[in-house]
Amino acid sequence: MSDDHVHRSLDDLETNPEKPGRRWEVSPQLGIEDYNFNVAVLAPGERLSQNAYHVHPDQEEFYYVVEGRCRVEAEDGSFDAETDDVVRFEAGAPHMLHNPYDDPCKLVAVGSPPEGRHPVDQLQGYKQLLAERYGSDPRE
Repeated sequence: MSDDHVHRSLDDLETNPEKPGRRWEVSPQLGIEDYNFNVAVLAPGERLSQNAYHVHPDQEEFYYVVEGRCRVEAEDGSFDAETDDVVRFEAGAPHMLHNPYDDPCKLVAVGSPPEGRHPVDQLQGYKQLLAERYGSDPRE
């Protein structure tokens, strides 16, 4: 194996069972220090972040939907992100990604700078936000 690259399959990497969805925190497993790179699969009814509707004051985030679709909650409302859509949030922008649909959603999440993921401030819980915006779980 060459010292100038690393090649792995997601099947070779561990997931983080403490996070919602099935999440591979790729950056630390590949020795990447300049940004946080994660791959996640959200089953129906799952959200991406433990902190639900949240904000990172010091980190911008970028999402790419690999397969499926998810709902993106932003300060000015919500929208669907579907296969091959990309979404960027500036540092300090409130957001949440979740899957209210019947099929899984696979996405890539990148955050920079990596140390900017902390602090993270939860603005609203998952069920609280859904009740406020939709009156109930949007899957019902």
